[in-house]
Amino acid sequence: MLTLTLACAAYDRTRPLIDGRVAIEGVDLRATTLHPEAAFARAKAAEFDLTELSLSGHLRSLDAGNPAYAALPVFPSRAFRHSGIYVHAGKGIRSPSDLRGRIIGTPDYKTTANVWIRAFLAHDHGIQPHEMQWVEAAMEAGEPGPASATAVPGVPLLALPDKDLAGMLARGDIDAVIGAKVPSCFGAGQDTVARLFPDHQRIEQDYYRRTGFFPIMHVLGLRRELHERHPWLARAVCQGFEAARRVALQDIRDVCQLAATLPWVAAEYQRTVDLMGEDYWPYGLAANQDVLQAFAMYHFQQGLSRRPRDPAAWLVPAGDFFSQREC
Repeated sequence: MLTLTLACAAYDRTRPLIDGRVAIEGVDLRATTLHPEAAFARAKAAEFDLTELSLSGHLRSLDAGNPAYAALPVFPSRAFRHSGIYVHAGKGIRSPSDLRGRIIGTPDYKTTANVWIRAFLAHDHGIQPHEMQWVEAAMEAGEPGPASATAVPGVPLLALPDKDLAGMLARGDIDAVIGAKVPSCFGAGQDTVARLFPDHQRIEQDYYRRTGFFPIMHVLGLRRELHERHPWLARAVCQGFEAARRVALQDIRDVCQLAATLPWVAAEYQRTVDLMGEDYWPYGLAANQDVLQAFAMYHFQQGLSRRPRDPAAWLVPAGDFFSQREC
């Protein structure tokens, strides 16, 4: 029995592994639940045997050479991101074209969410990153800010380590904020900040109908030296995470006791299936080839990769561990 440590968030799809309802064959799993940002930070020192990784971060690690983790075709986090653009209500920004020439704040230009947001701005609305002025700063006062700006050829980027984006957006010092987090200046009773796409769910559903993409945010990393020393391990880990995912979906379908503190969770599940099909959150390379290929191309186009990388070349193994399962 091999003892492995795992760092990931306690998602419904990972919780069966964390609480022991699902096991990984041949593995004694010691799980630590962490916010993804904390897991990413600790992955830099390769603290855990298995860990949640930023998809953008992993692609950048390939350019750096000899990454500590091999990426398995397990995707703990996915999210549509049209909701992630917040604008100052007094700046006259009503459509994506109004972002040209504006000052856009973000906690980190390189994040996976930002890659997806810039991609739909570019491909669906013709707005290119170099047409905006970018500033990187902490989202909220008291959070650590960037030590220096991300360097991207042709894109104006400025680091403001002593500022916070929520405060700047509320005051109108910047025109918009993009990212995965909701700034504290947005919400009920605050009318100075609005979403660029107030009806983002409808727009995201249309985006899915047009592209077939359910954007992938995170990937599962297996310590590379373990993968090389134990050739059977990657398959066992993938199969364990797949079993946990199936348990999560079964829990959502159960109307006898609700899996989440939402009154119509089962109805929302059915609406999702009606739009996206039964296997709307698939693992494995085969079911995700197109969305991963698109992300790799966006990453390259935005100056974050030296070249577009075929997912089959950077996901381990080269084969698909999920090719024999039907969900």
